[in-house]
Amino acid sequence: MTIRSRVVSLILLSISLIATGASAPVSPSAVAAGGDTCASPTLISSLPFNDSGNTTGAADDIRITGCPNFLSMPGPDLIYTFTVFSGSDLTFTLTPSGPNPTYDPAIYIRTACAQTSGTCVASSDTGLAGQPETIHVTNLAAGTYYFYVDSLYESDGAGGCVDPGFCEGPYTLTVTGTLGVPNNTSFFTLTPCRILDTRDPALGGPALAAGATRVFPIWNHCNVPPTAKSVSVNVVVTQPTAPGYLTLFPGGSPPGVSTINFRAGQTRANNGIASLSATGTLSVIDGQSSGTTHFILDVNGYFQ
Repeated sequence: MTIRSRVVSLILLSISLIATGASAPVSPSAVAAGGDTCASPTLISSLPFNDSGNTTGAADDIRITGCPNFLSMPGPDLIYTFTVFSGSDLTFTLTPSGPNPTYDPAIYIRTACAQTSGTCVASSDTGLAGQPETIHVTNLAAGTYYFYVDSLYESDGAGGCVDPGFCEGPYTLTVTGTLGVPNNTSFFTLTPCRILDTRDPALGGPALAAGATRVFPIWNHCNVPPTAKSVSVNVVVTQPTAPGYLTLFPGGSPPGVSTINFRAGQTRANNGIASLSATGTLSVIDGQSSGTTHFILDVNGYFQ
């Protein structure tokens, strides 16, 4: 949308707020995908990456992006994170979805998640309502970055917006290309193999419990050798009794990012690269507030 049309819309929003005497509050709620805060961004750990999400009812984590030609973004946003190495080349495409897609998102990449630090690397807000936004970045400096799906206006999650299309909505996200190549590592493919399935006592059952961390041996299973430092995997969550997330990590303190988010009753999948501990184990923390979920892990390669 044009700057002129946004200024007109902002004026209309100001008149509406003066008439009501208060601004429409953001009402955080569970989202399909995408981390809702800087404390729990969704991890993009391998490509291609495909996901779907909905900014409806999400929190507003950042206002001033530092991106050229961007207005303040007081609407709900969702956050992803990714780490690149030498030779990275990535294309992010975010497409409004639903039966009548009217959402007009803005997307951008920053070097830090919090508003008080970091800089804007790339941004896109060229499409109109219902149209996709695309960012292509290449040869980023090695390090961790944050990808934002943001909205122009704040909303109460129930249509309380000057123009609901600018407030929130569902989307699909695809990320293609390469994250680059880590130094001093080599990748070896494996025939896809189910290494964990908590529905089967012989493959790691029972189900994961809310708030608990489980440790699973990976070396010498599915032909993963003791020299492997990390594994290329497909992560599946099924039969969760409550919403939550899983985080895969090598051990010690878990990182502040989720590997996969889910709602009660959902079956969801995500691909990624999971680092292993010095003894070849993989830790999984169940971020549900209550209940249980089943966890399935298929391995298709390893780095050493």
